[in-house]
Amino acid sequence: MSKTRENAIIITVLVIILILRIPYITQSPYEQGERWRQSDTESIARNFVEYRFNIFYPQFNYDGPMPNYVQLEFQITTYIIAVLYKIFGYKYIIARTIPLLFFMGSSIFLYLIAGKFYPFGQSIIVLFLYGLFPITIFFSRAIMPESSALFFYLGAFYFFLRWIEKETKKDIITSAMFTALAISQKIPTIFIGIAMLIIAFKKYKMQIFKIGELYIFTLISLFLPFTYFQWMKYISEFKFVNDIANKHIFTRLFYDFLTKESIEFFKINLPQGYTIQVLVLFLIGLIMIDVRKEMPVLAWIFAMILEVIMIVAVIRLYYYLIFISPLIALIASKPLYIIWENKYGGVFISLIIMWIGYTAFRGLLPFYIEKTELIKQAGMVKKYTDKEDLIVVGTPDPALINACERRGWRANIDYYSYIPKDPIREIEYYIESGAKYFVPMKGWIHNDKGEYKSFLDSNFEKIIGEDGYYIYKLR
Repeated sequence: MSKTRENAIIITVLVIILILRIPYITQSPYEQGERWRQSDTESIARNFVEYRFNIFYPQFNYDGPMPNYVQLEFQITTYIIAVLYKIFGYKYIIARTIPLLFFMGSSIFLYLIAGKFYPFGQSIIVLFLYGLFPITIFFSRAIMPESSALFFYLGAFYFFLRWIEKETKKDIITSAMFTALAISQKIPTIFIGIAMLIIAFKKYKMQIFKIGELYIFTLISLFLPFTYFQWMKYISEFKFVNDIANKHIFTRLFYDFLTKESIEFFKINLPQGYTIQVLVLFLIGLIMIDVRKEMPVLAWIFAMILEVIMIVAVIRLYYYLIFISPLIALIASKPLYIIWENKYGGVFISLIIMWIGYTAFRGLLPFYIEKTELIKQAGMVKKYTDKEDLIVVGTPDPALINACERRGWRANIDYYSYIPKDPIREIEYYIESGAKYFVPMKGWIHNDKGEYKSFLDSNFEKIIGEDGYYIYKLR
């Protein structure tokens, strides 16, 4: 096959992958799938524009008045969105396009990695599968940092493989920078370093300790994200990363993987994210691995098994499963390529791909449903309050406070030790701290057995809007 035809096929597949993500591209973050995380991410971009346009000072809208600096990933995605918001205004299509572009870049890197081990036809199947997984279809256009993490993570591995082959300093430095950026986006991507170490040891044996480039690689890839997270720990008011690590991961390493909760998590979410068909193909593909030829892929599998056991099984967040998607695409392609090589293989592959795609979209539809009640409640708040008014919302999910485009607190969540626990004293605390309005979710208040709502009804003016939506005026 000519190079021109190969390029035409690659571009066609990439265009198809892109088109699959166009539906709902203008939708708000307030959809059924991960609205909490999506609305948080989008709000950080808005706060860059409206408060402090500095990538090293990300801000949440909660809990309390600004600044609310938060200890999260390096804000590459949100900062690019903010720059475009500044130029073109607040448009959700902008917020979704940036993650989508990162994902398309990650697709190219995965194709290049596949090309190092497999023939052209199989690499195309890898690319197609990666673009068809339900988990990658949804999260590649989600307003979240997962796509940028995939881009840097796959870029890091690709350039490291190039360095192993050619030993050029440019490749190892590029890989180090990509690794640093991947870790700064999502700390679990650090596990790719285990695969890199195995690959390097396979080539250099005990001489590995004499390879100066590897010391430079380690310094760059670890020091930069470590420095960033230390900075965020220093300035942040909401120490999100510390809480996750200290309260969950470090205390439950290797323990949670075999618990009932983790088994149930994987039982539900693996088929949801990858479809039963692909998981079966993946298991068949594992048996077909050529240990000598595909040693780097095996090293990668080992590294990500550790990531699944030590991180995903503990955190149990659905979108953390996305980091195994490149490997599932690589391995599941193996039995499909055998079919492809047969006389009518193209027909069978087309039918299988269509079957996987149909299953993916059918499972995804509930994720795209917008929470119209939340949007209507937020619309009422924006109508009856001023932009700088502090509010209290009756939901633990901050999507409501983000949708209101206001700042304030989440009530009755029993999270902060310094906030009183009984309704009367808690409301008094919010008023003394500057809160002007209380916003229930169409009358609903989290964890309320009646006392909270009764106190609000008896003591504060209720501003009533349309369709049963209302808010309380606290002062």
